[in-house]
Amino acid sequence: MSHLMIRSLCCVAVFAVAASTQASEAIAYRLSDWKEMHYDNPGKAAQHLAAVKKLGCEASQDTHDGHTDVVYRSPQWQALEVANDELAHQWEAWLRGAGFETLHGHTEDHSDHDYAGHDHAGHDHGPDGAEEVAYRLTEWKTTHLENMDQLPQFLALMKGLGCEVQTDQHDGHADVSVRCPEWKHIEVATHEIAEGWEVWLQKTGFEVRHDH
Repeated sequence: MSHLMIRSLCCVAVFAVAASTQASEAIAYRLSDWKEMHYDNPGKAAQHLAAVKKLGCEASQDTHDGHTDVVYRSPQWQALEVANDELAHQWEAWLRGAGFETLHGHTEDHSDHDYAGHDHAGHDHGPDGAEEVAYRLTEWKTTHLENMDQLPQFLALMKGLGCEVQTDQHDGHADVSVRCPEWKHIEVATHEIAEGWEVWLQKTGFEVRHDH
């Protein structure tokens, strides 16, 4: 991790529930199972432990036999906001390298092109982005959440997808209105994961394109 990114971690913020939020560059992330990273350098272990704690993970370290193991997880979806798309790509690469599942909505320049096997906005679709799922939601779609525990995760996902989001909390529940008028796409590692997101996006009301 670069010194710049380490300093940036001091400013990491998980998206808070708000009455109305504008779409911005964000990465949604989670790590369902415990991840263990092995370090021979105790300073690097301490940096990684601090980083994942700043990202809201459960984390601990164990030093033995001359090395340090950092163990962490983040089973609930959270979202990290950054200033621009370049930083979003850097953070997404770091998060994936650290074992996290990520979602970041990439803007499409055209809605009628082939989505597979080429570059978008100067980045390459390599092994970590083997499959793409494109989506849009031209009209506002409101989802009614009775379980308020679902709200932070739902907001994190919508932010990670790059959607405009408005929330209204009242009488113990929340109404979340979402819109994504321009085509965007996410990049995922496998065809099976892509199909899972295709189904979820369609159920949530999105128009979806995924080349099989």
